[in-house]
Amino acid sequence: MGDINQYIPMVDAILSASNPDEISPKRVRKALQVLFSVDLDSQRKAINELILERFGDLQENPKVLILEKDLINQDQELALRLQKEEQKPQRSTRKRKSKSESKPKRKKRKNDSPDSNSISVRKVILSSPLQEFLGAEELPRTQVVKMIWQYIKEHDLQNPDDRREILCDEKMQPIFGKKMTMFSMNKLLSKHLFNADEIVKHEEDSKIIPKIEVKSEHELLPNTNG
Repeated sequence: MGDINQYIPMVDAILSASNPDEISPKRVRKALQVLFSVDLDSQRKAINELILERFGDLQENPKVLILEKDLINQDQELALRLQKEEQKPQRSTRKRKSKSESKPKRKKRKNDSPDSNSISVRKVILSSPLQEFLGAEELPRTQVVKMIWQYIKEHDLQNPDDRREILCDEKMQPIFGKKMTMFSMNKLLSKHLFNADEIVKHEEDSKIIPKIEVKSEHELLPNTNG
């Protein structure tokens, strides 16, 4: 059958492009069988272990994928910049450079702005239990996931009999309960992450409270039609 490590790049690609709440080792293994035209049933346990290991690593060190349309846009912008450079009239090299020209220009760094919309930079507000657990009020989503996975590995909280299962300690239980699966963590975590327009603060204790939709007066009236 060969070394199963040859499947790592494709496993990473599948996991990175999939919804973590819906993916499973079985689905990834079936996809590998189709893509590589191989039968992996005899290596099911080893392949599943590899998938779980890669899933954990990608959750701890998430990769932000660039969509094809974004790559096309970047290529178009680069082509336009090069075209403009070519169209600029060339100045004589004998002319003395001005002070502004002689100074080296500072390169602009991407994603330095706190208002950046990048998923790896944009911060969300954490719920009160999550703030207590991570020690921060706001963090990027990817950083939240990374910190939680680091905590899980540092405290050896994966069930040795089934690594998909995470046995939560007292610090994690207010957020995730006593146990969860590694594939359900993101779904449970989403209940504790809010954008600024999704929360209100209680004036007395400053706890984070999700906004709820207020029912109309008609909906609040009791049903008297029997």
